[in-house]
Amino acid sequence: MSWQEFLDFMINFRTDRVMEQLTAWNVGDLAHNQYVLASFALAIAITYFLGWKSISGFIIGIGGFIYAVSYAVAEGTGPEGLSGNGIWVLVAGGGASVILFIYLIFVRSE
Repeated sequence: MSWQEFLDFMINFRTDRVMEQLTAWNVGDLAHNQYVLASFALAIAITYFLGWKSISGFIIGIGGFIYAVSYAVAEGTGPEGLSGNGIWVLVAGGGASVILFIYLIFVRSE
């Protein structure tokens, strides 16, 4: 792979293209989809009661980050989203879910 091919590939990861793809996948609707929320709650409950605390923490971290991303996509990012607090929700929600993930997986002893 040449340097130019690598740069052409990395163009796909520009923020505007990533946000367009997330919008095309309807990621903004995940925060309100009852089946997604119920499946995460069920998976967390099953892994917690089976004693798999690390997997439960992992699912909580992934679910929190998905919720933060879906809410930020629904609010919008970009010039109009900055005034609508979309980017702040993404940063704060993503940070909170990462902190919770690290606490549940590594800090909390079993």
